Amino acid sequence: MSKKKERYFVYIRCKPYVKQYLLQNYGAPDFDWPEAISLFKDKDLLREFRRRLIHPSNRDQSAYEGLSMSRYSCEVHIEINKNDFYRYGWALSNTDMVSFSAILEARAKTMMFTYIDLHRSMGFTIAKAIRLFQDRYRYPEDVWSADTIRREYNRHGTKLSSELEKVLSEKINNIVVANLSANGTISHKGLKAYENPEF
Repeated sequence: MSKKKERYFVYIRCKPYVKQYLLQNYGAPDFDWPEAISLFKDKDLLREFRRRLIHPSNRDQSAYEGLSMSRYSCEVHIEINKNDFYRYGWALSNTDMVSFSAILEARAKTMMFTYIDLHRSMGFTIAKAIRLFQDRYRYPEDVWSADTIRREYNRHGTKLSSELEKVLSEKINNIVVANLSANGTISHKGLKAYENPEF
């Protein structure tokens, strides 16, 4: 735990793509803390983090023993406030680091599965969909490799639900008819009819 300019941080270990997910979604940098993470605007995630905080004793190293952390090659600094520091603690056990990281991994994977599913449903190859995902969400090869994403997608990826397919199809249709209306291919009345099939 470190204190600098009245900012309190808990250091935890995680996988590279989890660190990137945190930086992109919860980054709160300043001059002294360029990779600071703040969960304060995500109440559910903050609650999960707080419930894992402990007050480690210098004499009790069991909080840091047990699981191998070799897969967790990155370190992130998650901000807590002064009340969190005194009330909950300033560290996580290895077990709690892994369980908290699992929540973040699931969120990042859900984003990845959804993006790839959408692009696969539009006819993209899985390789192209993965590359687009990496570029769009800033996951270079050394952070989240295409091979790892492909293996994870093949193991756990799902097809888009029919409800989501319908929503996406409607959004794509609305973009198409808006463009056709803008260039005069269809009339204003046609635009309304095509945007609302029940009309």
